[in-house]
Amino acid sequence: MQKILIADSGATKTDWLYVEGEIHNFFSTGGLHPAFLDPVTDANELKSELPNVQPNRIYFYGTGLGNQASDEKIHALLRKVFPTANEIEVKSDLEGSARAFFGEGDGVVAVLGTGSICAKVESGKPVHKSAALGFAIGDEGSAADLGRRILRGYFRKQFSNETDNFLSQTLSPDNYGDMVARIYQAEKPNRELASLAGEVLKESLPEELNLLIKEAFKEFIEQQLSMLDLKGGEKIIFTGKVADVHKEILLKVMNDAGYTDVYVRYPVIESFLEKVKSSTIKFW
Repeated sequence: MQKILIADSGATKTDWLYVEGEIHNFFSTGGLHPAFLDPVTDANELKSELPNVQPNRIYFYGTGLGNQASDEKIHALLRKVFPTANEIEVKSDLEGSARAFFGEGDGVVAVLGTGSICAKVESGKPVHKSAALGFAIGDEGSAADLGRRILRGYFRKQFSNETDNFLSQTLSPDNYGDMVARIYQAEKPNRELASLAGEVLKESLPEELNLLIKEAFKEFIEQQLSMLDLKGGEKIIFTGKVADVHKEILLKVMNDAGYTDVYVRYPVIESFLEKVKSSTIKFW
């Protein structure tokens, strides 16, 4: 009997689907970005969080993957944690999302999570992707980008009194020195920025913060989606927590920009289950 483990991993969180015959289970663990991987710590954590998972096939899709050095880091980790696996495939999160959402079809996949990226998909494979450039330079529209925008506006006194008061009650900490320490001394500063955005951008926001989110999405279109040279009629599927939480703003910005066949699906792992159940997915 095949025992299949599928992972969709971002910088902050990894979603797992374990299929053993007719039985399936979902799990969630910390993000496994190859740039921030600690082989010993992350291996021990995975062993404790997925103690009864013994797959013979693993399909791991994650952010930061798609090059030999990064792929090998994840591959080595998985070999150590899951010695029963005789087949391990490691590919980028874009490739996973493309396969989960489009199967063997065409379209566009866009990820707005801790980071951001998008790609044109043909026959289920990304064939042209944007240059995300990471949280320090790019990642427009991501949670890390939103966190950066919030801090910049707050500490440079660029917001109205209403927004400033809202943020002073929400930010933790709300003083300059401690906040700079929180971000720059963090082991994974992109996660800290993303976490900060999640703490602030909840329901009943001041309109100025809704506009901040809108501007970030506009920049994603201008800086990343524009790289794909789209015709305007393509089916576009967004995923990631930012896309899911701020779906109404995102869809409005996309429609205003001329993109009308746009959807949000999150988490990706649920679409994998749909494909596995219907036997419409083929891993490559």
